[in-house]
Amino acid sequence: MSEETTLPATTARQYRGPEDVYDELVGDKETSWLLGLVSFAVVEEQKIEWIKHHSTHNGGAPSAEQILRWYEQLPPGAVLRAKGTAENALALYSTEVVEEVSEETRKEIESSVLVSEIRDLKRFWPQFGVNLAGGFISSVLFALLLVALALIVFKSPSPIDIAKEISTQPEVHDHGAK
Repeated sequence: MSEETTLPATTARQYRGPEDVYDELVGDKETSWLLGLVSFAVVEEQKIEWIKHHSTHNGGAPSAEQILRWYEQLPPGAVLRAKGTAENALALYSTEVVEEVSEETRKEIESSVLVSEIRDLKRFWPQFGVNLAGGFISSVLFALLLVALALIVFKSPSPIDIAKEISTQPEVHDHGAK
C-alpha cells in the first residue's frame, strides 16, 4: 500500500470586483467598521497607484475589464497587508488625537487655574480692607470694655468698704431748733 500525502488546500479567494473586497473588509463582523473602511481605502489606493502606473507605461488608462482583472489577480495577502496598514494608521491617529486632546486639556486647566488665581488676587485687597476695618473696630471695642471695667473696679468701692463707710459716718440728727 502506498501512502498518499494530501496537503491542505489553500483557499485563495478570488475577488470579482471592489464589492467583494468591500464585503470582506467592511462586512466582516469580527472587524471594526472603521478599520474595514480604512483597509478598503488602502486597497483602493493600491488600485489607483496601479492605474497611474498602467497609464504611464501603456499610454492610457486601463479598461474596465483590465481593472476587474486587477481585482481578480489581487492576492489575499494584499488584503491582509491592507488591514495591517489600516491598523497602524488608526493606532497612530488615535495616539495623535489623545496627545492633542491631552495638551489642549492641560492648557485649559492651566489657563483656568491662572485666571482663578488672578481673580482671587483681585478680591484680596477689598477683603483685606474689610478685615483690617473689622480688626480695628473690634480692638477699639475691646479697649473701651477694658477701660469701663477698670473704672468700675478702681472707682467703685467694694461692698466691704461701703459697709465700713456706713458704720463710721456720724449721724446727723436734727433735734429741732426750738
